[in-house]
Amino acid sequence: MYHLTALRNIISQYDLLVIGSILLFYNCFGPSQSFPTTQQIIFYSSRDDNHDIYSMDINGYNQVNLTSHSAGDTDPIFSPDGEKIVFISNRDNPEDVFIMDLEWRGGYIRYSGINQLNLSADQAYDGNPQFSPDGLKIVFESHRDNNYEIYLVNSAGGGLTNLTNNPGNDRYPQFSPDGSEITFVSDRDGNDEIYVMQSDGSSPINLTQHPRPDVRPRFSPIGNLIVFESTRDDNYEIYTMAVDGSNQTNLTQNPGFDWQPQFSPDGFSILFESTRDDNYEIYIMDINGKNLINLTNHSGKDNKAQFSTTGELICFTSNRDGDYEIYSVQPDGSNLANLTKRPSNTEIWPYFQPWPN
Repeated sequence: MYHLTALRNIISQYDLLVIGSILLFYNCFGPSQSFPTTQQIIFYSSRDDNHDIYSMDINGYNQVNLTSHSAGDTDPIFSPDGEKIVFISNRDNPEDVFIMDLEWRGGYIRYSGINQLNLSADQAYDGNPQFSPDGLKIVFESHRDNNYEIYLVNSAGGGLTNLTNNPGNDRYPQFSPDGSEITFVSDRDGNDEIYVMQSDGSSPINLTQHPRPDVRPRFSPIGNLIVFESTRDDNYEIYTMAVDGSNQTNLTQNPGFDWQPQFSPDGFSILFESTRDDNYEIYIMDINGKNLINLTNHSGKDNKAQFSTTGELICFTSNRDGDYEIYSVQPDGSNLANLTKRPSNTEIWPYFQPWPN
């Protein structure tokens, strides 16, 4: 009893408060933090004299180099579970598809990029990789056969398969939400058209069948629509159609250059880029083309926009401060914020980590 009383006298309430604060700090930010607590945004940056893949908290804090390689690493995309990143690197060949695991370190380090693996390993161009919904496969385009073909590979490595095997050029692949189909662009019928095939490459179907180019198809979240861009009206416009190719509808109908469309996570909105204001801006509209909003409204170039997984935030690249930085904005155009704040560097291609709602 005497020892306990003496200890209480030595450790004052103030001391206990200090000790408690230290323990709280290490539990929340120090090495003892055992699981991810903050959603990340990945991007690539030139700040280390070459392009590396970086991650940061969604408020821009704790920017961490994940690849740290003397070669150029670009175009990062998260896996559906947010635990892997596929990216493009020229460390072995001009452009290969790589994948790495994210190891949670806690504290200010956040993640480390480990087990960096070359999935495509060919002297020819490999690009535009996309994960399957279950994260077990990656589809990409390759020029290794002296024309563009769609390839499939296991995300763990191996199983490389040419899905298209056609003398035409096949590009821009994307899985359907259930993983059963892949949409892509092909000029096998004389010009760029939107196709869909089974995920094993069988039964390709021309959905657009139009003499003018149709490109960059993307499925809606529930798989009932495909959004794409087309020059059939003498300039790039945003179109939607049913997954069987019916009801092809021009949503933008503007003499400006409208392209790079994508659905919001709830499927009710479409995000795209436009030059209708004489420079690149980020726009959002309803899936019927109504309620158009210019989200960026600046004389700088704003592009590479991406929805967060909840749809409550949008990140994009802009050179409005003299160099390319990563910004965030809400879908109504409010609360614009520069996240990277790195003068004289290039920060580009932001992508949100999948995160529980």
